[in-house]
Amino acid sequence: MKQLIKTLLIALLVLVAATSCGKDEPDGKWDKMKWTVPSGIVQLEDGVFWVPASGGSFTFICENYEPWIVSLAEYHGDAQVEHVMRENVRSYEGEWYSVKCAKKNVTFTFSPFEDDARVLEVTLTAGDIFCTLLFAQQNLLF
Repeated sequence: MKQLIKTLLIALLVLVAATSCGKDEPDGKWDKMKWTVPSGIVQLEDGVFWVPASGGSFTFICENYEPWIVSLAEYHGDAQVEHVMRENVRSYEGEWYSVKCAKKNVTFTFSPFEDDARVLEVTLTAGDIFCTLLFAQQNLLF
């Protein structure tokens, strides 16, 4: 009887060890989003871009994921407006901008601007990975 219990215990331990989580891809170890930045937009630093006052449409390509929109925040003068998405949103249109996600392409479109400055902050996700991009549109010659 003791031998049977030992055998069952060893078999149970082997089964638990064989089916436990592997160490090849631990949770939370996602590569950050890698972007191909279009020409015509100036990258000031990582994730921060200057949009010309004339506006325009810019398609970024996420090389390793298919992102969607989590939230947007608009800053203009003292005003701040935030939009938090409750589901997987692939496109959003604001008063002076739009964001459209199609597979790995994310297109940002900005209307012309004649005032001092405004900023759009966009947070994208592809599941457990997040990326925030900041777009500053100013009426400056750059």
